[in-house]
Amino acid sequence: MKKLFFSIFLLLFCSMPVIANEYPTIEETVANEYPTQETVRFVMNCMSKLGGQTDGNLYTCACKYDSIKVNMTYSDYEEGYTFERNKKMPGEKGSSFRDNKRGERLYEELLQVRVKADSNCLEVKNVKMIKPTSQ
Repeated sequence: MKKLFFSIFLLLFCSMPVIANEYPTIEETVANEYPTQETVRFVMNCMSKLGGQTDGNLYTCACKYDSIKVNMTYSDYEEGYTFERNKKMPGEKGSSFRDNKRGERLYEELLQVRVKADSNCLEVKNVKMIKPTSQ
């Protein structure tokens, strides 16, 4: 009987570190959390590009957003997006963006993640009902 309890004890408590390392910590989850404002901005801009606020566009854009969120941390996304927005800024102000190798690398990664999101998410088209021509 003692061997059984000892075996159960070892099984439960020796495997705890393995089980604990399978899931991200609260700190890791919070660090990778995309702000609500960014979520809304992304989905609204995406829906606008697809032709307006429809359920199909909402589904497509939410899928793309989720795909990007899974494949890129928010801090990397933010740096890549900032580089994208500011890389064509003229003059001295723009040089800090144009000469930023990390920003350029994260921008390239962002482009790859977007391509992956586009290939993973279907664009839902509006389908019109056609009346049958024969009865």
